[in-house]
Amino acid sequence: MARIVEFLSGDQLRTALVLAEEKKKLQLSDESGRSLRLPADKVLFEHAAPSVADHLESRESLVQEVDVPLLWETVTDDSPGKDLTAAELAEVYFDDTDLLHRSAIFESLLRDRLHFRRRGTAFQPRSVEDRRQLMRQQEAEARRRAEEMALTQAISSSAPPPEVCGRLESWLRGAEDKLLTQVLSSSAKDPQEHAFDLLLRAGHLKPTEDLAVLQANLKPGYPSAALAHATKLPPPEPPAAIAQAAFSIDDAETQEVDDVLTVTRDGDLLRVDIDIADVASFVREGDPVDREARRRASTVYLPTGVYYMLPERIGCDLASLRQGASRPVIRTSAWFNEQGELQRHTMSRVTIAVDQRLDYDAADRLLSSGEGSTADALRLLDGIAAACRAARQADGAISFQRREWKLRVSPDGADISITPIPPDSPSRALVAEMMILANRLAASSASEAGLPMIYRVQPPPPGPVPDVSTEDPAAFARLRGLMQPASLSLEPGWHWGLGVRAYTQVTSPLRRYADLVAQRQLTALMKEEPAPYDAASLLKVLAQAEAVERDCKRTESRVVERWALEVVARLEDRSALPGQVIAEAPGGYKVMLLLSGAVGLLSTRQTLELGAEVTVDVKTVRPRRGVMRLVLADPPSLPAARPQPRPE
Repeated sequence: MARIVEFLSGDQLRTALVLAEEKKKLQLSDESGRSLRLPADKVLFEHAAPSVADHLESRESLVQEVDVPLLWETVTDDSPGKDLTAAELAEVYFDDTDLLHRSAIFESLLRDRLHFRRRGTAFQPRSVEDRRQLMRQQEAEARRRAEEMALTQAISSSAPPPEVCGRLESWLRGAEDKLLTQVLSSSAKDPQEHAFDLLLRAGHLKPTEDLAVLQANLKPGYPSAALAHATKLPPPEPPAAIAQAAFSIDDAETQEVDDVLTVTRDGDLLRVDIDIADVASFVREGDPVDREARRRASTVYLPTGVYYMLPERIGCDLASLRQGASRPVIRTSAWFNEQGELQRHTMSRVTIAVDQRLDYDAADRLLSSGEGSTADALRLLDGIAAACRAARQADGAISFQRREWKLRVSPDGADISITPIPPDSPSRALVAEMMILANRLAASSASEAGLPMIYRVQPPPPGPVPDVSTEDPAAFARLRGLMQPASLSLEPGWHWGLGVRAYTQVTSPLRRYADLVAQRQLTALMKEEPAPYDAASLLKVLAQAEAVERDCKRTESRVVERWALEVVARLEDRSALPGQVIAEAPGGYKVMLLLSGAVGLLSTRQTLELGAEVTVDVKTVRPRRGVMRLVLADPPSLPAARPQPRPE
C-alpha cells in the first residue's frame, strides 16, 4: 500500500504520494506528478491506499454523501459559534472518525464555504445573517460572471446588440465601467479603438463619427433644463436710442457673430467702435445655460459639424449680432490720429443695429478694388490696423502667415469640400488686429480700475530670437519651439508674442466661456456694481475653462487631421503630390501636403531644407489612425545631398 498524505495549500486540500522522508521533510509527488517537499508537521491526514487515484476515488464517494446544510443545522443547534475539528464533524455526521471520513468532511466544507467558516484546521458554523450576506455576494459574483461571459460574447461578435452598443458609447464618453474595461482590455491592444470599431460595424455610429469626438464627450444636444431656460428668454426690447454699427466680417456660414466694426471721423481723429455681443445680459452666472456653457468651455468647429457652447436660441439668435436686429453690446471706442496713434479710449454698454454683414471674401474684394462708403470704411480700418500692428511689432510682436484649409464633410461622409484659407487675407488680418486692440484696451481698463481680471502673460524666449520670414512654416515651427507658453495671471504683464503690456480676452463671449466670465467683470465695472468674481474664484473658474478649451482644441486638431488624411485616402492616384517640409522627424521629415494640409512622415536619407517644396508619393495612409507615410516621388531630380545617418 502506498503512503498518501493530504495538506492545505491556500484554501485547497492537496493530495500527494510520499516518496521519501528525511529530517522531518517529505519528498512528495502530487496529483499531477510534480515533485515537491513538505514539512511533516504540515500534513493534515495520512492514508494508506494503492495509489493517489484510488484514495481520491474513495474520498469523493464519501464527499458525495455529505449534506452540508443538514450538518450545519445539526451543529448550529448543538454548538452555535463553536470551532469544530474535522474529527468532531465526522463523528456527528458519519458516526465515524477515521482519517478518510475526516478528510471527506474537510473537503466537503472547503467546497461549500457557505455554511462554515474555516479557522485554521477547524470550522465554525456561520450565523444566519452571515450566510445571507455570503449568499448575496455569491449571487452577485455569479451575475457578474454571467454578465462578463455575455459581454465577452457580444464584443466578439461582428455587431454587438443595441444595449451593448449604448454601453460602449457611454464608456468611450468617459463613463466608468470596470467590467467593460476589463473585457475590452483582455480582447484588444487598444480597447478604445476596438470599441469604436465595434460601434461603426454595428451601425450604431454614423460613418462620419470620430473617436476623438466621443472621447471629448461632445454632444449636439443640451440638458433639458438649459434648453427650457433658453427657450423662455424673450428677445431684447430695443431702447429709445439705438446706435448704428457698420458691419460684421466673418466666415459666410458663421452663426455666432461676436463682433461688429465701425469707423467714423470725429474732428481731427478717427473713431473706431468695436462692438462685442453682450452675452452676459442673457446668460447669468449659475443659471442652467451657464452651467452647461461652463462644462463645454467653448464652441468646437469640426469638418463634420459645430458643437456650440450656448444653445442656438442664444448663441445664434438672441445674442448674435445679426444684420438689421437690435442687440445689446459692449462697445470699445478708440480714437486715433492721422498717424494711427491711439489717443484715448472708452468702454460702454449700448444697443446697436448692424447695417451690413460681410464675409471675408467680400471684404477682401472691397479692400482691393471696391468703391463706396463700405470700401472706404474698410480701408480706413485697414490703415489703423496696420499702424497698430507696426506698433506691436516694434515692441517685439511676432505674427505668421500660415497655410490653412477649411474642410467640410457632407452628412453621409460621401463628399469632402476643401477651401484654402488665404494666408494673406487683408480682412482677416484687419479683424484679428481689431480684436487684439479690444482685448488689450479691456485689460488696460480693468488694470486701471483695480478690477479682478485674468490676464494673459507670456515671457520672452530665454535666448535670442532668430530673424525669420513670417511666411515660412518651418521658421514658424522653429520659433514656436523657442517660445514659452502663455499663462494666466491675476496681475497684468507683458505678452511677448503679441507685443502688448497687458492683455486679456473678452472678444468671443458667444464661443468662449473664459471671455464670457471676463465680460461679466467688465459689465459690473461699467454699471458700478460689485464684481461677480473675486480674484480667487476668477482664477479657479478660468483655469478650469482653459483646461477644457485646450482639450477641445486637441479634439479639433485630431478630427481635422483625420479628414485631411481622408481626402488623400480617397484619391485614385496618390503619386506625385506637392508638399512642403515643415519639420524634422525620426527617419526623415514631416511633410504637409498642399492638397489638404494633411501631414505625413517622409522617410528619406537625403538632407532637405525646412520649408522646401517636394513631390511625394503616398505609401500608406490610415485616416482614423492619423498615419500617413510618404516617399520622395523623384529623388534623382533633387539636388545632390549629403548622406544623413538614420536615427537609431
